[in-house]
Amino acid sequence: MDWSFEEKSAWGSLLAVVISSWLFFPVALTHLAAGGELRELAGRAILVVFVIVVVEIVYHSIFAIASRNTGSDERDVLISMKADKWSGYVLAFGVCWIIGLIVVRDVLPGSPPPSSVLIAIYLLLALTVSEASKILLQIWYYRTGI
Repeated sequence: MDWSFEEKSAWGSLLAVVISSWLFFPVALTHLAAGGELRELAGRAILVVFVIVVVEIVYHSIFAIASRNTGSDERDVLISMKADKWSGYVLAFGVCWIIGLIVVRDVLPGSPPPSSVLIAIYLLLALTVSEASKILLQIWYYRTGI
């Protein structure tokens, strides 16, 4: 099976997103639900960025050396554009969900609105899910032969 460099790159990016999300979101949401402060998560955030950078550099370096990267062709551009379009819909849904959460919690009596830190974490989660959906769609399109 001869995978293009772009498809291998998508797998590496997916690996980085999954690892970094696993390292950050469960800890951040649990910490904030327990009344913790955002600044206490700074070390975890730095660790996650470091992991993303290391995974991306190592993975892409290995496959750049091992593959015959001939550049992107029309198929790669089409796959990227289609995946971008659908990941935009995923991001729009996430933002609308967050707005709905804010409005509902503001309207319901006795329910405090979410804190700005929690909203920021939810927005980061929406961005992450959008990026993961883009990568998964790219892989899907490469595998199904678009």
